[in-house]
Formats: sequence, C-alpha cells, structure tokens
Amino acid sequence: MIKNYIKIAWRSIVKNRFFSLLNIFGLAISLSVAILLLTYGRQELSFDKHFSKESNIYRVYMQTTPTYNNENWVQLPNAVAPTMLAEVPEVKSAARLVKLDFTGTASIRVNESNFMENNIYLADSALFNVFDFKFIEGNSKTVFSNPKSVVIAQSKKEQLFGKQEALNKEIVFNQRDTMIVSGVFQDLPLNSSIEGDIFTNIMDSWMGKDIYWSNASYETYCLLSPTANADQVAHLTTALINKHVPADEQYYTQFFLQPLAKVHLYSGHLKHDASSRIGNINTVKTIFILASLIIAIACINYMNLATARSQKNAKEVGVSKVLGAKPYEIKLRFYLETAIVSLISIVIGLLLACALLTTFNNMIGTSINIASLLSLGNLAVLLCVWLAVTLIGGSYPAFYMARIPSLSLMKKWDNKNVASELIRRGLVVFQFTCSIILIIGVLVISLQMKHVQDKDLGYKPTQILTIPMRAITKVDKYESIKQSLLSISGTESISTLQTYPGFGESGKTINAAGAITEGLPVRTCSSRGEVVQTMGLDLLAGSDLPQNISPNDTVCYTLINEVVASYLGFSNPADAIGQPLKSEMMKKSVIVGVVRNFNFSNLKDAIGGYVYYRMNNPSESYRYFVLRYNTANTSTYLDQVRAVFTKEQPEVAFDYQFLDDYIRKQYEVENRTNKVISAFSILTIFVASLGLFGLAAFTAEQRKKEIGVRKVLGASTYKIVKLLSSHFVLLILLSLVIASPLAWWLFSKWLQDFTFRIQIPWWVFLVAGTLSLAIAMLTIGYQAMRAARVNPVNSLRDE
Repeated sequence: MIKNYIKIAWRSIVKNRFFSLLNIFGLAISLSVAILLLTYGRQELSFDKHFSKESNIYRVYMQTTPTYNNENWVQLPNAVAPTMLAEVPEVKSAARLVKLDFTGTASIRVNESNFMENNIYLADSALFNVFDFKFIEGNSKTVFSNPKSVVIAQSKKEQLFGKQEALNKEIVFNQRDTMIVSGVFQDLPLNSSIEGDIFTNIMDSWMGKDIYWSNASYETYCLLSPTANADQVAHLTTALINKHVPADEQYYTQFFLQPLAKVHLYSGHLKHDASSRIGNINTVKTIFILASLIIAIACINYMNLATARSQKNAKEVGVSKVLGAKPYEIKLRFYLETAIVSLISIVIGLLLACALLTTFNNMIGTSINIASLLSLGNLAVLLCVWLAVTLIGGSYPAFYMARIPSLSLMKKWDNKNVASELIRRGLVVFQFTCSIILIIGVLVISLQMKHVQDKDLGYKPTQILTIPMRAITKVDKYESIKQSLLSISGTESISTLQTYPGFGESGKTINAAGAITEGLPVRTCSSRGEVVQTMGLDLLAGSDLPQNISPNDTVCYTLINEVVASYLGFSNPADAIGQPLKSEMMKKSVIVGVVRNFNFSNLKDAIGGYVYYRMNNPSESYRYFVLRYNTANTSTYLDQVRAVFTKEQPEVAFDYQFLDDYIRKQYEVENRTNKVISAFSILTIFVASLGLFGLAAFTAEQRKKEIGVRKVLGASTYKIVKLLSSHFVLLILLSLVIASPLAWWLFSKWLQDFTFRIQIPWWVFLVAGTLSLAIAMLTIGYQAMRAARVNPVNSLRDE
C-alpha cells in the first residue's frame, strides 16, 4: 500500500510541475540557509569542549573601582596566578598568558629567512598541561625546563623548518633573543579560546619573574580540584587583595572565576580580552531562532501552495473516499508527498549550502569547512529537520484534504474556512513585518556606518602608514632609517611611537593637585619627538613634544587632550602650558601642549584622557614608525619604503599596516551584521513573496467562478486585478504599521552601543514600506492578471 501511495505522491508531484518546482525551490533555498546557520551555531557551542579537563578549568577576571567605571577586566596583575597556587588549596595549577610586547608581534629569523609573526605569547609551562596540548615533538612537562625555550604549532614548524625536525633549532626574535625550539604541538583547533602559534617561557622574562599587583596585563587560567566550589575559590582569591595590596593602590575590588565552557560565548561584558575568537551567546540564540523561523516559514509556505491546489485534488480525494479509502490513508498520501518534496529539497539545500559555504564564511567571519557541514552530527540534525518539515509542512494539507466529504464530487462541498483564511493572511502579515523590519535595519546600520566613516575623529588617520620597529636594536638606526624614509618623495612627516591610537597604549592614572580621589585613568603613548603633524592633531595651545632632549634631562614632557586639561581644572587650554602633571611617567612631568579631543578608541566609547609623552629611557619602548605620506601612487611608495628597510635592516621582516584599515577593522562586527541582515532581508522577502504567490493563487482559484460571472457582466481586467489585490495591499500596510514601532525600538537599542550615533530618519520607514509594497504587488499582479485573462466560459462551463 505504501508503495502505491509513494507512486501516487510522485505522480502528483510530476503532474503539478510548476507548484512542485516552486515548493522544492523555496524549501531548498530556505533549508540551505538553515543548514548553514545550524552548523555555525553548533560550532559556536562546541568551543573548548575538546579539552579533557574543561569542566575544572576557569578563567579569572576582576572588577575595577568606580574610577574605572566598575569595569570587568580579563587582564590581571601577574601576581594573581602564583599567589592563588600558593595560598588557595583548591587550585591545582595556574597559568598566565600575555602577548609578546603586549602586541603578540615580532620579527623572527630562521637560518637566512625573515618572518613577521603576529600570534606570539608568553606563558607559564603549566598552560600545556592545563589545556592538554598534544605534542608531536618534545614533552609538555619538560618543554620549558631550559632557559630560552620556545614551542611552536605544527603548521608554524612546517612554515619555518619544512619537513625536517624542529627540536633544538634556533629562532631569533627581534634581533635580540635567540630561542631554542623545545617542542612542537598539534595546531589548536579553530574552536579553541587559546589561539597562540608560538609560546615562550614567561619565566625567562621580567614579566614572569617580577611579581607585582599593579599592572594588569595577564590572562590567568586555573585548574581546580574536581570537588572544589568555584564561588568559594573566587571568595578566597578576592581576600588576597586586602592581604597583599595596600589600600591606596587597590584599583580592583573583586575576583571572579569564569568556567572555560563560558569563555567564548559569555565574555561580552569583559574588557581587554586578547582573543580574536570572542563569540556571543545572544548571537547563537538569534542564529537558532532565525534557522527555526526560516524552516517554519518554508513549511507554512508549503502549506499555502498545497492548499492552493485543493480544488484540483478534491475530485481525486473524493473518488478515493468513494472507493473506500480511510482518512488515515488520505493523510498518509499527503505526508508521503511532503516527505518526497522535503527530501529532494534537503538534498538540493545541502548542495546549495556547500556552494554558498565560502560566501557564508566571509559574511559571518567564521571558518566552517565541508567536513563540518557533512558531519554525522549535522546529518542527524538534518534528519530531524526532514522529519519536522514533513510533519509540520504536511500536516495542514493532510488533515485539510482528509476531511473533504465525498459529496464534493457533486459540488455540494464548500471549502471556505474563515480560520484557515485568517491563518494564511496572518502569515503574510508576519512575513512582511519581518521583511520590513530587516529592510529598516539595513538602512539604519548603513547610515550609522556611513556616519562612522565620515565622522571627524579629531585626527587624520588617512594616508598614515605604521611599521613595526621593535626589532631595531640600536638607537642610531632610528635616525638613519627615519632620514632615509624622509628622503622618499611623498613622505610628509615621521613619528617614532610606542603605538598608534587604539592599539596597545598603556593605562596610567594622573592626579590633580590636592585631589583626594583616585585620579583620572588615561591612555598614554611614549614618543621620540614630535607627533602633532604626523597624527594630524589639532593643537589648541602650547607646542608639540620636543624632538631632541639632552641625555641628562630628567623632565617628562607631556602633550594632553582636553579631557585631561578639564580634569586638571584648566578651562582655557593655554593656562595648562608649563604646569606640572602628577603622573606615573616621572616625578617631574610638565605640560607642553594641549590638543583637541580625538577618538583614539572606536565611536562606541566616550573620549577619555590621552597623554603623549617624551622623556629619556621611557618604561614603554618605541615599537612603531608612523609615517604620514601624500602620494597618488601608494603601491610605488610602499615599495620604496620596503626597499629602505630591506637595505637598513636585512635581518628583519618588513611589515606594515594602514591606520585607516585598522580603524575599519574595529567595525567588522557591525559591517558583518549589516551584510547578514541584508542577506536575510532578501531571503525573507523572497520567502514571503512565495507565500504571497501561493495565497494569491489560492484566492484566484477560490474565486474563479465569481471572476467569470463578473467578466460576463462586463467587469474590466483592471477591476478584476483590483478586486484580487486590494486586500493584499491592506495586509502589507498592516505589516508596515506593526513593523515600524518594532524596528524603531530594536534599532534605537542597537544604536545605544555608539556614543556618537545618528537619529533614525522618518524616511527609512517610508522606503521600507514602499519597497515591500512594490515587491508584493509584482507578486500578486502576476496571479491577478492571469486570473483576469481567463476565458469566463472555461470558468463556468461545468455549472
């Protein structure tokens, strides 16, 4: 029997090719997107699950004082890990982690080849056992037994040494430190929160040896005993603050333990996370909701298109019932038809997902591969999706058709159903409400990102080139390279800086004279001379930092912004010039200039205090040449800059970054969100149009005799089209009324993340509504025109 019903179902699919292809096409596109979303969501949830001790590993973070806005910081003082290990019995192991030179960047030399690496960490040896690194060369317990040891990832070993063994080979870092390879580990998977390629022993550096509770720059992980209570351990760790830190030096008040399982998805509230793999649980929830909505809408569209063919199937079902078919057999037939359509759709959807994988990865910023897409876990999910689509999508047609009485053969059955009609129309309203919200979202996000791009940052980041110079070991080389670069046509100015805005500045505190508060937190950047022209700062009073100072000069010369000047009590910037500055840089600090406030962070943050300073032997070394250039041929200019470095520093890898590119990267998440919403708005409109097409076809079929009578009585094509289209227009207008306040609330909330933001203009609602209405009318218009042109003789001939 089932075999016969499968044949009947297949014949029905083939017989109604147009509607079948429409169903399959709509389901396949929706399911391909749902498959990609579900795969991405499963990957996000899998982070750090591969570590065998995952349930007992925690990351420590701390809460700061009101001076630092009670922020929660991932980076801690380096004393926290060893003190926890020594004084908290439940802590079985602890490891610190910090990027080399706080940037993770270094020029390394192997044999006669130079490489620029950007993912280098200093770590305690305990890291390899806490996270059970898998070593293919060396032993995790002994890799840091000898001084100047370094361990590298397998892919890095192949890049540096090829196929030969790497153990005991030398790597020179920044022309300063010669390290010996003591281990090679398997590359950490992409779903790992630990992401380094090269690790050196933190105990070879002052960063590990000099224990202090002041500077907070170190991520700290600890392994607890299986019976330990994490809250109790956090309480004991917090008690260490009063025990080891003087009250007037306590800028943090409490420590917390974050389970490793939550590090990836639950760290949005934490500051200074060094990882580039930061997820968000709300994003994952949204992904699953979107995937579920897409599947649900696709199923309901299938129902609409199936019921649109109800009159054609009514006779066939009626005959089957007259011949003795039971209701469950009628239902089975339609479930089988749905199962065949959905199975074909899933296969096509899976192929489409594979084809769209690269585009999806670029859009979302992830790295899903074909193996993940076709994994057993994913295929099991797809099996569940297939069953869900079959049961949900086939339920309404099956029950709807099974209740047709046999008398329908003699035209005694009226298939109108008010509840069904309301459900179908409600679906159209729901779909177009979603579409309009997404269109408004695309417009709002695009306008905000344009505002970000056009915003005056207070300095000029365009045509600025930054070049790492940490590998330059001799001071006289600074001037030699600088003069060579200045001789290149197009170079306007050069500054030698600790860093560039928003990337690894130091955090310090300044105090106003006689202040009893904790002071003003500021970002600081050491400079080896002038900076105003290069950065394009607006000097309000005083002068730039001095280019040359005496070797015996003990003064720290500072260039402050308006926030600092205001904190110090100077309403007129000129009054600050020559005044002392109480700071951590040097006891004798003096203000030489005041610049207009500039956005050194992104536009989500308010402008804080900023200080450039010039002094002898600063605690923060110079790490970058920052060049301002003016040339139409950037590639030629870059080649000339590269040639200078290759000539002056042949044993150093050349690397660079354009400052405006770095700024743009700060908004990658927002730009990615815009792309995702744009893609989903197109998909939602497409799926909504399919549903509308089905509903219009259903309406035209229901009213074909009415249309025939009206045409016989002289109704024009225009009036017939108006008759069939008018209530759909009302549905779209209702969608606009519902969507507008929802979209305004939703995207006003999104804009709250930006300190500098736009006001949502009224015209975005008009554009979204007009676009949705135009798309709907094109969809409805086809069916309406088709119905209006049918010969009334054909509509009424069986009456």
